[in-house]
Amino acid sequence: MSGQITAEKVFEQALEWFRSNYGNYDFFVERDAVWVIQQKLREIIAKNLLPFEVYNDFPIVKARRRSLTTDLAIMNKQNEVELAIEFKYEPDHQRGVGINKNIWPSKLSPSVVFWGKEGVKKDVEKARRYVDQKKAKLAISIFVDEGSLFRHREPHQNTRWVDWDCGGKNPRKISLLIGYFK
Repeated sequence: MSGQITAEKVFEQALEWFRSNYGNYDFFVERDAVWVIQQKLREIIAKNLLPFEVYNDFPIVKARRRSLTTDLAIMNKQNEVELAIEFKYEPDHQRGVGINKNIWPSKLSPSVVFWGKEGVKKDVEKARRYVDQKKAKLAISIFVDEGSLFRHREPHQNTRWVDWDCGGKNPRKISLLIGYFK
């Protein structure tokens, strides 16, 4: 990597790696996907001797009883949040049926996440607020819709659907709802 490498570029590199390797993992909950991306971010930062650190559940906004946290924060050496990332994850519902099921069916009924203001939309709005309140220089919201259960829905404001053909030992197609807030 050459030139000035931003937190956004580091994340995009990790996200491309995630797409290429998605089929090497069986994710069960949101934190599984977040952990894999966090590890890749740490690897890219270390390999390139970048002036960043990555934290999970970073307390980005102080609140009355406890801080509001972001799923991942890429921080610079001045302890500023260069990039805040909010995740949601919905496993493929086909993983709850048949002889190869690996998720208990009741865990998928009707779904793991909610689409509206109590779920995916809430994360989109949180990401936008982080930037509006100057808590982060950039924020990204990502909804990994593994089985494309929600793909037919109109994207939330300032987000877009991206369809992936993922690599790995068990390639699969997934949909991502992604929003960038600057």
